[in-house]
Amino acid sequence: MKSIKLLAMIIVYNVIFNICNAKENALWDDYLQDATQVNSPVEYIGAYNKYSAINPNLKIMLRDFGDINKKNINYTLKKYGIQVLNGKDVYNVLRTAVPLQSNVDLALLYHDKDILAFRMRELSTVNYVKIPFKRNRVSAFLYNIKNNNFTEIPVILSDSEDGDEKTDLLMGDQVTYDAKKGQYTYLANVKTYTDGKVFSFKAVFNINLKCIALTLGCDTIGVLKATKSN
Repeated sequence: MKSIKLLAMIIVYNVIFNICNAKENALWDDYLQDATQVNSPVEYIGAYNKYSAINPNLKIMLRDFGDINKKNINYTLKKYGIQVLNGKDVYNVLRTAVPLQSNVDLALLYHDKDILAFRMRELSTVNYVKIPFKRNRVSAFLYNIKNNNFTEIPVILSDSEDGDEKTDLLMGDQVTYDAKKGQYTYLANVKTYTDGKVFSFKAVFNINLKCIALTLGCDTIGVLKATKSN
């Protein structure tokens, strides 16, 4: 009987000990919890003309605006854009064109009641020139849900050289929010193809999308108004 009581006391002691020390586990660390989006599956929107819903009143779509035929060079481009359904209206955040031989994806990085953050990535083969080359373009966007303003953050614009297909690569990115400072931070790791080194790209904004700090300098970007789609 004494052995059973002793065993019960040991079990209770172990349970209490584990509960008391739960906060020392890294999984309970607040800073790591804020960064869990880095390790979570990222939602890629790889198909044109399909909405991804953040909530019933806020949706985002990679929109196919059709092909553009360049008769003077006998070449066809695909015109696409990023559209946001905000309430009852659809707004254009981006309209651009890429070669038909391209892969485009849109990734949702962060959202709260004020800001929607997402990243666009293009990997294209420019083959209407004498020596075709690869182009990798990556831009992140912060969209103010309340006033339909947005800012585009150019992260990568890299072309391969001398017939090679290597370009700078995005190794990972995230957006976090510092409630005390009221600031949004975009962080990315970029690997350069020239030396294989990885460098950190950082951009910091307030809720009004004013640039606080940027790796390439805040004078390279500004705040734009999203245009209502016809």
